[in-house]
Amino acid sequence: MKNVLLVILVLVTISCINQTVKTETTFLENRSFEEVWRASIRAVDDILFTIDSIDKEAGFIGAERGTHPFGGDVPPRLTIMIREYAGCISVDCKVLQKDQFIDLLQMGEKIVREFKGALNRNLIQGGN
Repeated sequence: MKNVLLVILVLVTISCINQTVKTETTFLENRSFEEVWRASIRAVDDILFTIDSIDKEAGFIGAERGTHPFGGDVPPRLTIMIREYAGCISVDCKVLQKDQFIDLLQMGEKIVREFKGALNRNLIQGGN
């Protein structure tokens, strides 16, 4: 009986797990959409992601990087949405760990931190 309950508990737990997604939004004041757009593209490149879809009018950048750290072809997916709101630019960074249910190494969080750091460096450097 204990084994049956354990199996049921495991199945219920697995059915409730979603793919690992890390999302964070940054708000930037005194910046234009154009300079944040350029800095975001450079930041994606700086953190070694390859842009595979881009739509400037919508403020969308989509990219992927390499392979899973333990092998296999399940690279993380990075999406950036840049929007302008009444004198403020928002940058929404989302990382999806495809085919990975538990982010044991917190790679999604690390990628978001890397992107934000690269974005800030690029904004400070200006168009250089």
